[in-house]
Amino acid sequence: MSSPARPRTDRRRTGPATRSDLLEATKRLLAGGAPVATLRVDQIVAEAGMGRATFYLHFKDKSELMAALAEDQVAWRDQIGAEVLADPKLTRESVHLLMRTIVGQWAENWGVLAAIIEVAEYDAAMATIWKTSMGEVTEKAAEQFRRRWESRPGQSPDPDMIAELFTWMFERSCHQILRDPSRVDAAAAGMTDIIWRVLDYRA
Repeated sequence: MSSPARPRTDRRRTGPATRSDLLEATKRLLAGGAPVATLRVDQIVAEAGMGRATFYLHFKDKSELMAALAEDQVAWRDQIGAEVLADPKLTRESVHLLMRTIVGQWAENWGVLAAIIEVAEYDAAMATIWKTSMGEVTEKAAEQFRRRWESRPGQSPDPDMIAELFTWMFERSCHQILRDPSRVDAAAAGMTDIIWRVLDYRA
């Protein structure tokens, strides 16, 4: 007499799936080295433990999912306390704590951010999301530079251009350097030195 067949293991969920399940699954795949260009919906749903049909309840396609992931990734920019840069009693230690937070966030999410930057090179929707995000950082930085320099004697440099240059310099530096997480502390220290010199500008 044959033994009863053992039930097959199925990773798909029987409960309700959410957008966040799919976003988190995509983050894990990208962090694990999966190339965004060849990442398939089948891989994402398998990682999330759900079926393809559930994916399409939340996203039209992979591009829409990546756009949502980008929005999720740039949201932390409003939670880092960057307004400390405008404090007239600002200390170098405060700048370093801020830079360490930002650099640490970037390193922790490097795989996802690298994918967003890659997709922004050829996808117009992603490019708009990323450039808008960087533009908001630029505007905030320019306002902080302007406040720091407004009481200084002599002709101040152009805060808008310096903020824009600094923002994209920071983005490119993090993208290139922080793929190696062991360089986080060195990168934070270097950024602290750069921004402290900029903030402490003397005509």
